[in-house]
Amino acid sequence: MSEALVQVDGRDRPLAIRINGRHPTFRLATDALETKVIRELDPVILDLMEIASTVFAADGAVPRGGPTRPNLGQDWYRQFDFEIPVRHPELWQRDDVVAALRDAVETLTEDSVSFRFIQAAPDVMRQQYLDYDPTGVAFEADEVILFSGGLDSFAGALELLATTSSRVVLVTHRSAQKAIPRQIELGQYLVDQFPHRVLHVHVLARRVDQEARDSTQRSRTLLFSALGQAVACAFGAERVSFFENGIVSHNLPLSPQIVGTMATRTTHPLALTNINRLMQLALPAAVPISNRFQWLTKTEVVSKIDENGGASQIARSVSCTSIREQNTLHTHCGACTQCFDRRFAILKANLADYDPEETYATDVLFGERGNDRSMTMAVEWTRHTLGLGDLEEQGFMERFGHEVSRILRGHPDLPPRAALDLSLRLHQRQGKVVRDVLETVLRERSAELVAQRLPATCLVRLHLGSGEELVGRVPRYAPDEERRASSTGMEAVEEVDEEVDADAPLRLQFFMQGQRHVVEVAGLTTVMGAPARVPHALRSVYDEDKRNGVRPEDHRYSIGTTLPHLADMDKSTIRKLVARCRKQLAEGYTELHGVPPPAHLLIQTRPSSGYRLDPTIVVVEPNRPV
Repeated sequence: MSEALVQVDGRDRPLAIRINGRHPTFRLATDALETKVIRELDPVILDLMEIASTVFAADGAVPRGGPTRPNLGQDWYRQFDFEIPVRHPELWQRDDVVAALRDAVETLTEDSVSFRFIQAAPDVMRQQYLDYDPTGVAFEADEVILFSGGLDSFAGALELLATTSSRVVLVTHRSAQKAIPRQIELGQYLVDQFPHRVLHVHVLARRVDQEARDSTQRSRTLLFSALGQAVACAFGAERVSFFENGIVSHNLPLSPQIVGTMATRTTHPLALTNINRLMQLALPAAVPISNRFQWLTKTEVVSKIDENGGASQIARSVSCTSIREQNTLHTHCGACTQCFDRRFAILKANLADYDPEETYATDVLFGERGNDRSMTMAVEWTRHTLGLGDLEEQGFMERFGHEVSRILRGHPDLPPRAALDLSLRLHQRQGKVVRDVLETVLRERSAELVAQRLPATCLVRLHLGSGEELVGRVPRYAPDEERRASSTGMEAVEEVDEEVDADAPLRLQFFMQGQRHVVEVAGLTTVMGAPARVPHALRSVYDEDKRNGVRPEDHRYSIGTTLPHLADMDKSTIRKLVARCRKQLAEGYTELHGVPPPAHLLIQTRPSSGYRLDPTIVVVEPNRPV
């Protein structure tokens, strides 16, 4: 099959990227759709999807920067020279199209890129991503929503459905296994609440058997936008919408320590303007892509969820960018700027009952912070955000003039004075949110503060003075931590999976979530509810054999109906639950590695002897990283 070649500055050999086909390095596929699309995709849209996938794959394959901050700077900026096979090279090679593509990619990544296009091979010419069947039942959509499963995208979808009669397609990029169950649950909630008006399309777009060398994934917005444009074309929608609050979209740098590429621009107005220009040049029928929450704070976004009756779903959404560290018990790290934004917005909106403190590994306001990174980010974010509330126009321009100019260029439809005023007022409101929340908690917890019963390294005490020595301090930590120290935008869509060797033993946590059984498999999936009951029931025999030093091949099998925790079930029910558990694990494995597992995962069977847990698994106690 055809492959794209990417010459990377400083490398002797080009990077080869093959999308789908035999021996792929990148897989791009939609889930099976029961509802048919109403029209075939334009071949130019197929080219756009593959160009965006190639850029995204290269972006994640080449690391940035050195081992510590002092070695960053120019090392963060990379040079890529792309040679990409396409169906219509004469279009993509046009000077205006190449320039628009380069502007879009360089705005998002701040790398330097060049593009050359060649004729695709016949197998690429036949590639399709959405099945067109004119005899099928079609779903006609008014709008496509790029749906990450975070608070903002959920709030936007909910408001649109609750306040209009629109029919929408939710498009979710499935890249991190840990995020998938939450995306499915929130999407299903909308499907159930608004029958016949919601279609949820999942798109698998990820490297095959390759660990991401760079987790920043600045180019992801181009890929997500291309997927949205393709789905809009296929289902007849008239617009594509991001929903993300303006504070994250503008993403003003917290301090001079934040390197240019760390101040990401995933839904920045200039990035979206450049992407729209590219699509309008390449696709005359392209629909507009916009961020409909661009002038709202996170608090204003969260309030919309409550106003539209969806507050019960807040706990299902995840805003944290540290996907790698998440588990079912702790869905938020409490140390990144997205966690700070979320928690302060929830408290200001009086919705704390729907956002349990225990879901944060570090309580945002009162939790002890055990490393320099977490303490420094708490101090810098709090002081930066509070300072926004006191800024007038002159101070705003003096402090953020370069970034403000980018914001203004991202709004060619607005007079510069109007865009400046909207941006300034947005950030002033954000500063007031943080001030109001801090003043409230200081009143409520004053006795503990006076008695110094709160941890000295918690955000509140650091802000009050204990952290003075941290201001301006440069934390020295690994590159992946460095990248996650800044806001990444698009909530949980900057997904970085824990890479799992296909031959490595499964690593699991067993625990209860209320009355629900949960088995969390590191980097693969989470099995919840009835299908998790059987592995829970088998665990006592597994634990006993492990304690007694029984050889793996001699671990015992058990008849399901003899296990105390399954005594209320018959053989047929147990067999069905085992099949459901295995199916979910197999689906996660196949998405992760591109091929089905060579044998049943986790639960083994021997005729007449019953079931056992795979003796090679590694069980990790809950509340510890898996």
